[in-house]
Amino acid sequence: MRSLCVLSALMAGSTWNSDAIAQRKPQRPWVTDSTGNQAKLEFYQSDMDGKRRPYGICVTDESDRPKPLIVHLQPGLSETIDNSGRAFRQIAKVIDIARRDGLECIAIRPTGRGPGSLFQNYGEVDALEAIEDVCSKYAIDRNRITLFGHSMGGAAVFYMVSHYPDRFAGAVPMAGYCDYRLWRKPDGYTFHMPPWEEPSWQARSAALLVDNFQHTPMWIMHGAWDRGVGGGVSVEHSRQMHKRLTENRFRSRYTEVPQKGHSFLDDQLLASAIRWLLDQKKQSNPDHLRFSTWSLRHNNSYWMEIDQFERYGQRASVDARITDSGALLVKIANVRALSLGPIAGKPQADVQIEEQSFADVDMQQRQSFERADESGIWNLKQPTHGGQKRHSCSGPIGDLFFEDVILVSGSTGTEEENYFTRMTAYNTRSLFRRTNGGLHRGGIPGENSVMLRYALDTELSDEEIRGHNLLLCGTPATNRILNRFENRLPLRFGSESVKLGDRTYRGDRVAVFAVFPHPENAERYVAVHGGVSEDAATFGSHLNVLLLPDYLVYDGPKVLDWGFFDNHWRPVSHDDG
Repeated sequence: MRSLCVLSALMAGSTWNSDAIAQRKPQRPWVTDSTGNQAKLEFYQSDMDGKRRPYGICVTDESDRPKPLIVHLQPGLSETIDNSGRAFRQIAKVIDIARRDGLECIAIRPTGRGPGSLFQNYGEVDALEAIEDVCSKYAIDRNRITLFGHSMGGAAVFYMVSHYPDRFAGAVPMAGYCDYRLWRKPDGYTFHMPPWEEPSWQARSAALLVDNFQHTPMWIMHGAWDRGVGGGVSVEHSRQMHKRLTENRFRSRYTEVPQKGHSFLDDQLLASAIRWLLDQKKQSNPDHLRFSTWSLRHNNSYWMEIDQFERYGQRASVDARITDSGALLVKIANVRALSLGPIAGKPQADVQIEEQSFADVDMQQRQSFERADESGIWNLKQPTHGGQKRHSCSGPIGDLFFEDVILVSGSTGTEEENYFTRMTAYNTRSLFRRTNGGLHRGGIPGENSVMLRYALDTELSDEEIRGHNLLLCGTPATNRILNRFENRLPLRFGSESVKLGDRTYRGDRVAVFAVFPHPENAERYVAVHGGVSEDAATFGSHLNVLLLPDYLVYDGPKVLDWGFFDNHWRPVSHDDG
């Protein structure tokens, strides 16, 4: 199982056990910070790469009474944080506020894998694993886990709630951004955005996923004079998001601080926000779900899960409601397959998907529905998506980075070919770290602490090849591992052409960057970046890998095609249909 699947199962199904907590309770010493609070670094072992990762933690006490957990999402910490107190400053204030009111709570600050993190991909895995770790070691009420953060941290709060709509009891985004369209400037955007990156920005923008805030109360805060200048964030992000939430009758509060810019937060306002978070409790088993997503990575909410799209790179949505008579009415858009249930207290229900009905369906179990490709008729059946796109194996290229990735350059080409494949891999690793994979902070590159592993094709064992996501640089003629997979990938390199599925692209320097299911491990990916000439792939040296679609084909400076594969991993261009 992939790490986020494991986390989902743990967070959904774990129950608090005081004996188990006592056995796992860490023995590391607490330190006293400058305000007199007890704080320390805690560590978890990541399912992603097996390494120990830190997070800061403060507690009101270590009793066995289940307590609310407040998560401070704030980039700025590196992987080398220590007990100097920097990691604890804001979460120590959280504990102070709780204690003054005679309340118990625990507060943590994950790193997000680096100072430029937006808590996405590697960063969101870090936050979720830190939350799971603290829940395994301390008495946490899982129905009272909340979030807050400022600026990049506010953006992270918007992102996490919109992509994990059933995880959090409430959230306070402060001066956060949530809509890539609001970064427009006279010459375009504050960040360069080629057309093939826009689907990824859409997928990451909370403003385009308003449905997912249905059951998570929000208190949005911003300074009235904040604008997108320097490190600022336009107040329009918060204004417009609050407007969208209230128009949908979702629970949203908005505080706009007059005569203040990006740095508006004072201790009094923070105290009000923390007290409000401590009052929140997650709704369980709602009878109405609205849910939207742009990818199968983030595909579920409570008792509903989207299993496949009709077309990728576009938004899919579900509106599912239990009526007063007990029937389950489902409206969908861009959905080919979905699962419903189990729903507590619903032994049987008539299910209607669009205009098609299913009588007396047992909703105490997960039930899967799929639309036939040919007839368009919905069928109640167990999913049979072997070899097809599915959750955690659906692309795009950025989806590789929810797991440990190895960059592999070839050794079987000419000296010149080997030089350029090695250069391509090195550059990808360096650029990924310098620009957080392309996830700009409103146009300001943000460095992360992720050092992608690099290896030659001769340096990996069979276990490593099968057990990791691989980004292979080169062609079957220059890379041993790609040669090993050649007949199991829908990709062929000729002397002056590249064939992807049933499409052939010709050019003197034609190259391709594409992602596929791993031929030897259904839970992993293989991505390929290579071209017909020795240096063809170097023309893609600037590519932001976290923002790429399923495939991109180019010939020197000219882009020939880009798009997303269908459910059978066949290419569909962005301009098809």
